[in-house]
Amino acid sequence: MEVLKIEKLHKYFGKLHVLRGIDLSVNRGEVVSVIGPSGSGKSTLLRCVDHLETAERGSIEIAGSFLAKADAEGKSVYPSAAEIQQIATSIGMVFQNFNLFPHRSVLENLIEAPVYVKKLSKDEATEKALALLARVGLSDKKDSYPGQLSGGQQQRVAIARALAMEPELMLFDEPTSALDPELIGEVLRVIKDLAKEHITMLIVTHEMNFAAEISDRVIFMDEGQIIAEGDPHGILQNPDNPRIQTFLHKIIDRE
Repeated sequence: MEVLKIEKLHKYFGKLHVLRGIDLSVNRGEVVSVIGPSGSGKSTLLRCVDHLETAERGSIEIAGSFLAKADAEGKSVYPSAAEIQQIATSIGMVFQNFNLFPHRSVLENLIEAPVYVKKLSKDEATEKALALLARVGLSDKKDSYPGQLSGGQQQRVAIARALAMEPELMLFDEPTSALDPELIGEVLRVIKDLAKEHITMLIVTHEMNFAAEISDRVIFMDEGQIIAEGDPHGILQNPDNPRIQTFLHKIIDRE
């Protein structure tokens, strides 16, 4: 079953054509990594799926509900704010820079949305939050505040917070890009564990070895288009597309 289906998606910022007719589907339990150079539209794609940006053309369907539906002319039409909010509960988003509430404890960060959006009781939300903190190895940090945590710990809290809404689809926007090199591994380990649990994920990443290990499919974007997709070996280790070869060589030379 498709958890995410995108058809002919276009996004503009003024005259800048950022997404140029994206077609993409993600099946339940699938892990799809999106790679490509800076400015290729990877993060904008995720932000459109999470309704942080609105598209001008095309459709986005999430877990059977249309976040955006193309009309007869191909223009994106969005439903009511209430419907959008309901669809948004199907999505968990993990950002580059954590986006935790600094004035709330770790536990408070996790229970806020389940209590106020899903209307769980505080006791039920707390029980689930504590289980999630154990899952990401941070049970001892439940009463700490974000400013007291390392970057890697903050990102693990952010992952747990996204999971607290029990989403159909997890989105990761370069989840390790803001971390010091020695902290990257602890975050990647958590995401690998989610993959083993068959959590549906769409991941924008610049960690090529990680993408190769975790992904069912890898998508390569350039200049707002998907120019190649396939299994990790074909895209990352044996690409026949010259553009991908150039990109990977630059990554290797930089490392």
